[in-house]
Order: sequence, then structure tokens, then C-alpha cells
Amino acid sequence: MLKLKVEELVEINDFYNSASKVTITYVTGNTVLLELYEDGVNEAFILSRRDLILVLRNFYVEDICDIVRSGVYGHIEVKVDKTIEHYPVQISVEDGYKYYCNIEELNYIKRIIDHQKGWISN
Repeated sequence: MLKLKVEELVEINDFYNSASKVTITYVTGNTVLLELYEDGVNEAFILSRRDLILVLRNFYVEDICDIVRSGVYGHIEVKVDKTIEHYPVQISVEDGYKYYCNIEELNYIKRIIDHQKGWISN
């Protein structure tokens, strides 16, 4: 199974949001082919079902932005339950909303928060 980096999933999610046509083909039990069309450009991506769900929910663009904003200008609370396979991390933001992700996504979010805080303080 092809394991995509969070940065790649952010780009796919952004392209998904601007696509004029989307085709999803379920290849195997855990693999999907996501085809995105925009202005005559056709891009195809092989994703896990989990990654597809998060793209469809707009996690990689909208939710991460909300979490980062809360982490930079407010407070977030992180809980990790390593017994949960796909979504072991729970991130609570100040308004009480909870987001769920994996450790790699959490590390990506932490890097962005640290970068933004450093940029603001300079």
C-alpha cells in the first residue's frame, strides 16, 4: 500500500476542493482510486479508504487550519490512545470541538503551529 505524506494529502485535498469532476473507484478492500478533473487536467491518486474519508471531510485543508489557528492563538488539548489503530489522537480546541487523526498528522499539525508561533513572535 502506498503511504502518502500528510503534505501530499493536503495537496490532494486542495485539488479535490477545486475539482469540477470527481470519480472514486474502489479497487480493493482498503484501496481507492480518486480521479480529479479541473480545467481539462486529470489527476489520479491511489488512497487508503481512511485517507479518502479525510479528504472528503476536508480534514487536510479546513480542519487542520482550524486546529492550527486554535493552537497558535488559543489552546488545544491532545489525547493519544495507542490502542486505537486509525484515529488514536483526539485534539480538542477551545470551543469544545474534537478532531481525530493519527500520530503523523498530529506531528504535522505541531510543526505548523510551532512555525506559525515563531513567525508571529519575530
